[in-house]
Amino acid sequence: MSEPSPVRSALDQIKSQDHVLDASLVSRGGMYIMGGPLKGIHRETFAAMAAIILGAAETTSTELKDKLSQVTIDLTEQTLILIGIGTKYLVTILMDQEGDKGKVADLARELMANAESVI
Repeated sequence: MSEPSPVRSALDQIKSQDHVLDASLVSRGGMYIMGGPLKGIHRETFAAMAAIILGAAETTSTELKDKLSQVTIDLTEQTLILIGIGTKYLVTILMDQEGDKGKVADLARELMANAESVI
């Protein structure tokens, strides 16, 4: 990654949306790159599991002869959205249950597509 400021700006814009608790950039290899503090969790474990989940979903979509848009994990109090960004990265978005998942995911795809040239 040559210049992180457009990526950090994109993550900050995602995090500024109503009901978004955190947004982070993770490598598809499972390494935490940047984003929110993710208080109370182990970044390394979170990043590795996000990469594994997205990779498994992409493999499943290939078997089903379709293309993966995103992975949405609905928890009791939160929602985690995983979106692939190019061939090397993914963005994770943590939201509360009140948020508009589709709107936030669409915004994230748009912002990260603009920032993708520097990562």
